[in-house]
Amino acid sequence: MTPQEKTISEANKYVMPAVDDYLGARCLLLNNIFVGLTLAHEAVEKLMKAIVILENVTLQKSHDLEKLADLLLKNNSEKYKFLNDQKEFIKRLDQHYGWRYYDGNIAKRSQSKSPEDLNPLDVLWIALYELYTNFLPQEFQFRTYLYVYLFDDNLNEYTNWGIILRENNNALQGKLNLWEAEYKKIFNKK
Repeated sequence: MTPQEKTISEANKYVMPAVDDYLGARCLLLNNIFVGLTLAHEAVEKLMKAIVILENVTLQKSHDLEKLADLLLKNNSEKYKFLNDQKEFIKRLDQHYGWRYYDGNIAKRSQSKSPEDLNPLDVLWIALYELYTNFLPQEFQFRTYLYVYLFDDNLNEYTNWGIILRENNNALQGKLNLWEAEYKKIFNKK
């Protein structure tokens, strides 16, 4: 295994569950079940950790999205400048996550939970996922988990995962047709 393949393999240990967490968070939030916000934090955290690994930045144990975002910004401020626009939402996700391990200090926890957090989650998570795929060799970029969940006919025959990922997902608008064309080109589907 080449060093690049080893790094990608290590990052994928985070990406696979990140996709499932994102799918689960969307499902919960679309149904106004706000524990999905904790899962949304998990989905973003795992994807950020994968990217930190791919950037060859030393990963320290942390669940703090603000710290992970700062690590990426410090590593490449231009590439990750979109994280600056997401700072308030990232902070809110950290506060939502505070309910996972409640320690009695309500001041550290989110004070509101809303389905309105779904759109910013989509924007942040999809941007991070696109960055993740850019680390992959071109021939593997559209063979990844999210694209399979969105476009695999066999999978979508037996699950509603593609529907859950698409429903009210403004972050996917303008991307789906291109992504699907690339995915189908790889798998020779018409």
